[in-house]
Amino acid sequence: MNEKTLLSALDIGTTKICAVIGEYDRSTSEYHIRGIGKVPSAGMKGGVVIDIDQMSRCIENAVKEALKQAGLDKINGVIIGIAGDHIRSHDTEHAIPINRPDNSKKINVIDERDIVRLEESVKNINIGIDREIIHVIAQEYIINDQMIVKNPIGMSGNKLTLKANIITAAINNARDLVNCVQKTGLNVYDIVLEPIASAESVLTYDQKDLGVCLIDIGGGTTDITIFRDGHLVSTNIVGLGGEIITRDIASLVQTSFMEAERIKKQYGWATAKQAKAEGIREFYVKPVNGRTDIALNSLILSEFIEARLREIFLMAQKHIRSQRLNAGIVLAGGGALLNGIDHLAEEMFSMNCLIGYPRHLNGLEKENYTPDYATAIGLLYSANKPHLKPRFPSGQSKMTLWNKIKERLSEFF
Repeated sequence: MNEKTLLSALDIGTTKICAVIGEYDRSTSEYHIRGIGKVPSAGMKGGVVIDIDQMSRCIENAVKEALKQAGLDKINGVIIGIAGDHIRSHDTEHAIPINRPDNSKKINVIDERDIVRLEESVKNINIGIDREIIHVIAQEYIINDQMIVKNPIGMSGNKLTLKANIITAAINNARDLVNCVQKTGLNVYDIVLEPIASAESVLTYDQKDLGVCLIDIGGGTTDITIFRDGHLVSTNIVGLGGEIITRDIASLVQTSFMEAERIKKQYGWATAKQAKAEGIREFYVKPVNGRTDIALNSLILSEFIEARLREIFLMAQKHIRSQRLNAGIVLAGGGALLNGIDHLAEEMFSMNCLIGYPRHLNGLEKENYTPDYATAIGLLYSANKPHLKPRFPSGQSKMTLWNKIKERLSEFF
């Protein structure tokens, strides 16, 4: 019997696409990365697909690069991440009776069938015909309206209540993402919310238990996810990410996006104060009009960066206020690579802040596992589910908005 399971994941972002192929060894419970493909993204804005053909070509290139590195000819399918300001999160509470028809002793022992039945009943809540549920995240179970437990299996009771966090996405946006992958001939095994995937790779259980906020600064969006008592409490999306900082620089300096990205990474700091303390560096920027290079320095550049970062963090503060975060804040995503960003976060949120690096896995030891790999590696963990079958098989009919409407109407007729 083969103890190794092949895993594949795809992080589809606004500025980059990262394909990861790995293995899970059941005999040692270890993960091993075989190949990574990372290419610039095109065809997406703010976490929403705006050009399916363009996005599909980028996905194909990323997968080809990962396959080449892994020494494989093909993979059948992938787990994909989803983000964007169309994502919604809300709490719900639902209960079912526990009643065994053939129970002569009047003792009802809760089993896995009850958990499945309860979670399926939660999925039937009315979320609107234009949305679909991505995750039902259990927060706590209540037995007989009295006992609060994390795992009710094996316990006795006549009523089981679930308090959960429901994550939903706009149907059209989710299906467009699936269509992009299917155009490359791959199946989509599942869709996972990107901040949940990132948390899998950068947060420890102790952090989640004490209370922590993961701020994942991607290209098009910033995801704010809060964990407490070991489970997800809430997730919110800010429609601004690292790309807007680069575009600000490009516009103000009148240079290309690529040149603006280069100088942001090489010379930029999260605050002008830090840039000054590190010593002001002068450099030249190539303008879009092709004329004489423009003289600039790290202080002015960092002023541009700081203004936009403060705006993003101010928007994040609205979702963090009054939260008990004893483990502070962890920054992930490509935006976390900005020099000194953790110091600005500590100043603005008045709590400890760390840069979240994904846990290093065996294989490709020379690869630099920076925070922008957090989602891709987290998705790889999510791909390790027993008997995982294509949730969206390539080549089969896909659920359209009209299908969703008919499905909802069937509940009433």
